[in-house]
Amino acid sequence: MYPTVYLALLSALKSRDTLPRYCASMLEGDFARAYCVVDDVADQSERVQLQARGQSNHELTALADVSVVVGDFEAAENHYRRAQKLTWKDDDQLRVQSCRNTAWISLFRARPAVAQRGFARVCAESEAHVEQRIEAYIGMALAHHQLAQQQAADDALLRAAKLADEHEEPRFRLVVDLLAQEFDIRLQVRASRALDDHAFWQSSLASVSLAAGGRVPIEPASAVAVRPALLSLHQEWLHGMERLASGECGTPASVIATRISRVAPNPDFEFHALLEMALAAFAGGGADLGVEIMGALAALDGQAHRNVDYFYSMAKVATRRGEHVQALKFYCQYTAEALRCLRSDAAPIRPAGAARTHAVAPVNDDVSARLPAKYRRAYRYIIDNIDREDLTTREVAAEMNVTMRTIQLVFKRALGVTPCGLIRALRLEGIRRDLLDENGPASSIHDTANRWGLKSRSTLAKGYRKHFNESPSQTIIACTP
Repeated sequence: MYPTVYLALLSALKSRDTLPRYCASMLEGDFARAYCVVDDVADQSERVQLQARGQSNHELTALADVSVVVGDFEAAENHYRRAQKLTWKDDDQLRVQSCRNTAWISLFRARPAVAQRGFARVCAESEAHVEQRIEAYIGMALAHHQLAQQQAADDALLRAAKLADEHEEPRFRLVVDLLAQEFDIRLQVRASRALDDHAFWQSSLASVSLAAGGRVPIEPASAVAVRPALLSLHQEWLHGMERLASGECGTPASVIATRISRVAPNPDFEFHALLEMALAAFAGGGADLGVEIMGALAALDGQAHRNVDYFYSMAKVATRRGEHVQALKFYCQYTAEALRCLRSDAAPIRPAGAARTHAVAPVNDDVSARLPAKYRRAYRYIIDNIDREDLTTREVAAEMNVTMRTIQLVFKRALGVTPCGLIRALRLEGIRRDLLDENGPASSIHDTANRWGLKSRSTLAKGYRKHFNESPSQTIIACTP
């Protein structure tokens, strides 16, 4: 699955009032025109930046979104940074935007665990608007699905559906329905008997089927709305995949590849679309067609992330051709990639007493991903010393050999919070995690807080309630069976 269509639809709908021409172009799937439209408007707004900072921020975000859709990630990150600079006086919205923007970039760059955490932070922000929450839950569903965590993906999508049902814009609900349909078809393909050796997905399918009542279906939208052309086009592609999986393998691979190439906004989307069709062909018993479709990927080889489905499909191709040594090599790569995905949950930050050599910013940490590369070392230093009560912003700045003002400004613009605020949030989140850990030490609340460098009872009580909207004792009571 490649999230291009969902970012395009959500970005368009959020811009329906402020950028109607951009919205219309995106919903039609004309991404080149959408880019030109919003690029012109953004240039004009920046000339009157002082009078229209909020509008400029919105336009730059839209410009970044369409840059992601067409595959220009470097430009997108630059536009996102510029947009966030215009929001730096609104800490709440800056945090929401920082998490949201990094989450989408991470999702496209095959870092779904980072994306999931970023979207989850948006959902947890009390100041996030309903449209931001709908988008974040859809993003969470996409990320969980890529990690083969289907139960969590379904839960996130149900939350998005509930919010969309109450929203005045009915097309948000259509996006939810589209993703629900895509989940159904993709799982149908992967549940095929022909793919019963696809262990990565079989584990997910088994966990869903063993859950109480199985998957909870999402009822179709009751609101009536005109379906955007982009949405209808994607549905058509999904139906084509469904037909292949049911055994209708009469369409030549060259025709399938040409159809996808005509509508693909970037090579990565084309790669993943062809890969999905190949898997559907294998699932439907059309092994030869699947081999031919995988052959069409040769021209795109190396331009997209090689995920578990790619290695699995290449192993199928090699087996079909009788190249058993090559098949074994692909299966080994498949296994390694599957294990990487299954280990995607970052190890939680630990206070004193845990092995300090492991107390570094994990690879899949979304906070680290949101910071400029140069300042990730400062974040690692904070994590390494999080249990020290006397840890200060001045010390972190000295470690980086920069001024306090510089590091405060960098963290504020990137995260929407100062280093001091980040230290406080990390401590509170660590305390909460320990209080909820059934396998952890049964120590008092005060002792738990002490391990995280928070020794003041009043600071703990006020900070904890403000951060989580409940007291530490309420957290313990809520999780006690």
